[in-house]
Amino acid sequence: MKAPNGYEVDVPGLAQAVAACVPEPTHRALISCLRAFGQLSDAKLATTRGGDDGHYLVRRKVLASNGAVVHEDHQVWIKEQLALDAGDASKTFTRLLDAKYLLSKCQLTKIYLVHDKGTDNPAAFVQVAIRQEDEFIDARAFDKYVWRTPANLADLLDAVEGDPVPTGDRSRVRPPAYMLEAVVDVDAFVAEAEAIDAQVRKLLHQRTYKVTGSIAPLDGAQTGEVKTHSELFPGWDRHPHKSRRLFNDWKNSSAGRSGARLCEHWVMQLSDWTDPTNKNRALGLVPMWTFPQKIARIDASKGDTYTHFGKLQTLDRRVKVPFGWYFYMLHGNLVGDGSGKRVVADAEDGLIVLPEHDYRVLKAWREYGYGF
Repeated sequence: MKAPNGYEVDVPGLAQAVAACVPEPTHRALISCLRAFGQLSDAKLATTRGGDDGHYLVRRKVLASNGAVVHEDHQVWIKEQLALDAGDASKTFTRLLDAKYLLSKCQLTKIYLVHDKGTDNPAAFVQVAIRQEDEFIDARAFDKYVWRTPANLADLLDAVEGDPVPTGDRSRVRPPAYMLEAVVDVDAFVAEAEAIDAQVRKLLHQRTYKVTGSIAPLDGAQTGEVKTHSELFPGWDRHPHKSRRLFNDWKNSSAGRSGARLCEHWVMQLSDWTDPTNKNRALGLVPMWTFPQKIARIDASKGDTYTHFGKLQTLDRRVKVPFGWYFYMLHGNLVGDGSGKRVVADAEDGLIVLPEHDYRVLKAWREYGYGF
């Protein structure tokens, strides 16, 4: 099967092999399954997301009181049942309530595995996203208090959810299952994002603005002047697209220089979206840390210079990546922008010592910040 774009990796037979693999907590069998394919021979488990954290399919199965599946989608089922009663929601509610139907809930776990190509390019890895589905009998349909008899479809859809069944009655609807979602060459994804960004930059280079209004622009332009995008926003195109900049910063800082592999510490949440109105395409990348333990939030407004910087260094030691705090600052709420600004200022004041390569990365971020 031909890959539908320039970054998805076609691995014939992988989807079928993943679906045939039996899920278990350590995912060892899944890892072995992937490694049997040459393109993924060094696949490693990076992290999991969801599961007990509350990720579920919206669709719920409808089951009879004996556990037999009546319908695959409770919303479609409700609409069909309402149609049988010619739109009389009250009649539908009474009829279905007496039948003691059950509803399932499908719990989702996203599993990320990576195959590192082992080059000096931190983006040179293949990321595999697999979904694990665990479906249980979760609720008795309509088994919750309603303030009034449902009068329409919306009322029925709200009332059908029911209260959760006791944990002991939460039997499986089907065995847990894996499903392959995507195999992505991350470097190719970033290259495609850069190509789209280059087209946007080309248009912005050609754009001009007439400065109007009572508030003077940052560059001091006078009202009525015609200014280019670069004149109004100097330096806007000085740095590469932020998805590439992330990997460049890793390579050029102590993080990459230490030998730490980015794909062992971060995976990428990827999106590819086309605006239906203007057909403009946008590729998005958000890094997600793989460190499994809790990390304390660092408040840049508290503590003296050495206490603050010491906390950042403690984070680095915990995650085993020098300058790792910088990448936590780029995404998430554990390290705020204030820490980056404070470290640059403290280094320039001679209060702390930073390796020159880290100082350059941090100074560039201060001059033209980015994040996810």
